[in-house]
Amino acid sequence: MVRDDLLPFGFGTKWRKVSGIVEYLQKNQIKKVLIWGALHGNYLASFTTILRYFGFQVETISYSKDPKLKTYNERLVNLHSHTIHCYANRKEAEQSFSERTKTFEGLCLQEFGIHPAQSNGLRPFWQQLEKKIHEILNGIKLESKRDERFYHTNKNHANMATLVLEIGSGASFLSAYDYFRDSSIFVLGVMVGEKKATWIPKIESLQKKLGLKIQTISQEMILNFTEKTSPNENISGISNSQRSPFTNNTTRFAKTRSKDIQSIQEFYTSTNIILEPIYSAKSLLQFVEIQNITGTFPSEPKLNNKNENFPNFNQNLPLFYLHQGGHVQHLDLILEVFFK
Repeated sequence: MVRDDLLPFGFGTKWRKVSGIVEYLQKNQIKKVLIWGALHGNYLASFTTILRYFGFQVETISYSKDPKLKTYNERLVNLHSHTIHCYANRKEAEQSFSERTKTFEGLCLQEFGIHPAQSNGLRPFWQQLEKKIHEILNGIKLESKRDERFYHTNKNHANMATLVLEIGSGASFLSAYDYFRDSSIFVLGVMVGEKKATWIPKIESLQKKLGLKIQTISQEMILNFTEKTSPNENISGISNSQRSPFTNNTTRFAKTRSKDIQSIQEFYTSTNIILEPIYSAKSLLQFVEIQNITGTFPSEPKLNNKNENFPNFNQNLPLFYLHQGGHVQHLDLILEVFFK
């Protein structure tokens, strides 16, 4: 596990994104930022908090079906916004944002903060991560030599690994894919909430907005996961150890299930790592619970071919999961465990 959740407030990878935007604002001597999004989401909470911390004036346009609902993220947004307007639905908020951009003197950030500066903030992190992964792989290689049978089976994969992260807005995944595209590290994205079929057509537009190279991404690099079965269930006589947990079905976004809460508590008890029910608990626990992920994946990935999309998963490769944080909104889920 790559623990980016240890950054302040558990904001995780969003600190990386905002750092790029802060650098852009400072370089261009921009003092004000207009931002919009869901009132109770991690995006507004993290961006308003960090931008206010760095001394920028933040004007926020938000939306919520229940404006009276009190959450930790909502408190952060209200506390760190100089002015804030809340609407009953996303469409009204977007229209208000669009109208306000016509007269706003400062940086207008689209929903989720999509901006080329995000990529600039993330890139140094990928560089550090690449170095760290190869250090770990070299350690694995040295240890594996003690078991000659294992070493001869895996020596061709000694410098290869798979990096897995969830796809929310898609900025982190697309940035990672862009950075690692010619390396021996394969990047897999796990869809959370939005369907793969509706997100894929947005890729080129997002790449342009993030200032990334326009390139086709194989659908095999993007996974959906299913909530139809528990790890011990059988489907038509096929056990989960014989099938992939990832399908074309998705769970409802932001839906917290009782089994997720229990899993989060158990995981925290055994590891002291806090997961959250929106992203990490749904995807990471699929990897933890289902040991043998199978599918139509080639056994020998081809490297350094810019004209060919890499196959997405090889069971012999070490798997690194990026914990992107975002648990501050859900600390109540582990308080019972914490105070025992």
